Amino acid sequence: MNSKLVKILITCLAATLLSTANGQADQVKVVAKKTAKPIPSPAAKWPPEGFRGKEGVYAKVPSSKDVVGLLSAKKSLQPLVKTCDQFACGAVFVASQTGCKWWEVNSSVFSLKAEDLSKEKIGTLTTYHKRSKEKAQATIFLISGAEVTPGTSIGSIRVICHRDSANKPKPGNIYSPIVAPTPTASPSNS
Repeated sequence: MNSKLVKILITCLAATLLSTANGQADQVKVVAKKTAKPIPSPAAKWPPEGFRGKEGVYAKVPSSKDVVGLLSAKKSLQPLVKTCDQFACGAVFVASQTGCKWWEVNSSVFSLKAEDLSKEKIGTLTTYHKRSKEKAQATIFLISGAEVTPGTSIGSIRVICHRDSANKPKPGNIYSPIVAPTPTASPSNS
């Protein structure tokens, strides 16, 4: 009788194990998680959008919105804001197909004449900037020594990409004011 009891217990135990195994198999879901693939950055458009170019050198005068975005993104540029509170400033975005050893930007500083609101050239500005890699954009800030007054502006911007290191100047701005001629008395015919 013991052997019969053992057989019944083994049968019950086997039935329980089989039903539990089958029950779990119905409830378990096998899920293969997909691995996240990084989304590649879109290739930069070349030539850059909105830039004007000649012989592989491109330039664009940024809008005020572009400059504000750049200044808020790069905290290191904040000292420029203080300088531009005092002196007339401008900016130009540059890029080159092959890269540049150094950049030269020649521009003019203008003010508005009060009597007829025409522009009067009050100085010239030469700005030197460090190298840039091929197809990389750089921002060059044009900081004059002309005091900020209503109507002061920087224009007639000409950008030069130097592809050799010869005569490479120190980066910076050189402002040359135009000295107004002093009035002289004309001889009278009396």
